[in-house]
Amino acid sequence: MTRQKTVTTHMNREQAITEAFVSLTDTLADDVDPLTLLRRLADHCVHLTALDAAGVMLVNARGRLQSAVVTEERVEITEMFQAQADEGPCIDAYNTGEPVHADDLTASEDRWPVFAPLALAAGFEAAHSFPLRLRGETIGALNLLARTPTSIPPQDARLLQALALVATTSVLTWSREPLRPYDIVTHTQAALSAKAVLDIASGMLAASAAITPAEAAQRLRAYAAVHHQRPADVADALVRRALTPQDVLAPAP
Repeated sequence: MTRQKTVTTHMNREQAITEAFVSLTDTLADDVDPLTLLRRLADHCVHLTALDAAGVMLVNARGRLQSAVVTEERVEITEMFQAQADEGPCIDAYNTGEPVHADDLTASEDRWPVFAPLALAAGFEAAHSFPLRLRGETIGALNLLARTPTSIPPQDARLLQALALVATTSVLTWSREPLRPYDIVTHTQAALSAKAVLDIASGMLAASAAITPAEAAQRLRAYAAVHHQRPADVADALVRRALTPQDVLAPAP
């Protein structure tokens, strides 16, 4: 019985890993855009490992990392800490092009005197980061956090690196046009601009329905999925008043 359960669990994980890679290469669907792909990356990293939360930071036009997607609001807080203090695992992973690990942040205060205490105060005790790299260019970093001291086993580290590579490739080739070196900044800046519009639209929904911005963003994504639209396009329509908050908040048919 135990052996059968072990085999079944292994098969379920293998299936989940396969589905993760398939979802990250789905660039042809009408309702998929770079932010959707990065959101899937963050979600898969949490579901497939012992980590509790994840996010992605992308480099902006000024060469600074900026939060693009998160699985929960507190992750974005840690990313803001890193960007403002110019220190932390994502900053180091982006600058070096190598994975960065802090299994226990309580032992990392000398390493990151600003970031480590603030991340601990936000409820996270471990932080890991993998660079988002393609063809020698680093466009950002994958931000991985745990609420207790947590190391990443070698097999999970290889999986996370592979997922990050596939997602980076999909984001940069999403337009299905030949990628030129100067297009990389254009692609990342477009994703960050879409994130800004999503934040505004989520704020509009939150104010209309008296819900949190995180709940509003979830409602927006649900509306986009039901109507086979990109979340960024729905957000843009809300900001332009082509859609009303009531349209998006109405129960799905």
